[in-house]
Amino acid sequence: MADLTTSYLGLKLKNPFILSSSGLTSTIESLKKAEEAGASAVVLKSLFEEDMTAEVRKMGQNFDDMLHPEAYAYLQETGMLYSADKYFDLIKQAKKELSIPVIASLNCYSSEWWTDYAETVEKTGADALELNIGLMAHNFRQDPDELEDKYVEIFKHVRSKIKIPISVKIGQNFTSIPNMVYRLHNAGADAVVMFNRFYNPDIDIDTMKMKTGPRFSTEAEFPPLLRWTAIIASQFDKLEISATTGIHSWQNAVKILMAGADTVQLCSVLYRKGINYLSTLIKEVEEWMDTQEYETLSEFQGSMESDSDAKEEVYERLQYLKSIREEI
Repeated sequence: MADLTTSYLGLKLKNPFILSSSGLTSTIESLKKAEEAGASAVVLKSLFEEDMTAEVRKMGQNFDDMLHPEAYAYLQETGMLYSADKYFDLIKQAKKELSIPVIASLNCYSSEWWTDYAETVEKTGADALELNIGLMAHNFRQDPDELEDKYVEIFKHVRSKIKIPISVKIGQNFTSIPNMVYRLHNAGADAVVMFNRFYNPDIDIDTMKMKTGPRFSTEAEFPPLLRWTAIIASQFDKLEISATTGIHSWQNAVKILMAGADTVQLCSVLYRKGINYLSTLIKEVEEWMDTQEYETLSEFQGSMESDSDAKEEVYERLQYLKSIREEI
């Protein structure tokens, strides 16, 4: 029978399938369902600094005109920690009731809270931490280097405070994705998660108001992930890659593993088909491995990385040229 065991962030996993950070990982009930369906690890829903700030505002809105600035600052700091307690309780409960690794996730914008929350995450018992960094250039005056420096700066601040493994979840909005990965790897990141999928805006033309765009990924988003996973995997031997976004079938999972991913994080497909669909995906990968006479993941994992001139041409520009020739 096919052996799917692998490792990620220094953790031994029974298979490469991880439940990605989302609403599906925000309650102990859904986390248990994920484990029962075969998830090898879970990434808890991100602790967002904005959510904590909003709660603090509610706590202090009746005292804005009465409090001394120092007293208000104390209230704000205490509130930011108190508001996050539910998240830390979820980590504790998950560690108590699950037998699979529990990876925490943070999404902040202030250096202070990245580190303070990270230290508490480690003390609470999380097995690893995923930094969900969602910075995006939105002003032509903003230097691209400054934005990328910020990613590295955030990681270094957190790395200096905790000892548990850290992965960094990045988007695709960089001039050079390989260079961004190199900088994070050089700074000590244990893994990168590709790719962070930012929520997209939309406009309701009837009410003339803004609304949220499509929430879930589609398979149309898979090809760029495949391309960059193969390119990145071939250049960094000791950096692990957790692939996410656009993975909606067992075939997608097999392809991304062949491209060099160490693990596969699932979200949208499980929203659409239910958490139990994970067990179906795992079974189908096992059946494919048996058909191909693969006994372990390592026998095909990374076999299609962009590590030769021929494959580089396929993953890079010549793929575009070939498609044009075929159409002609």
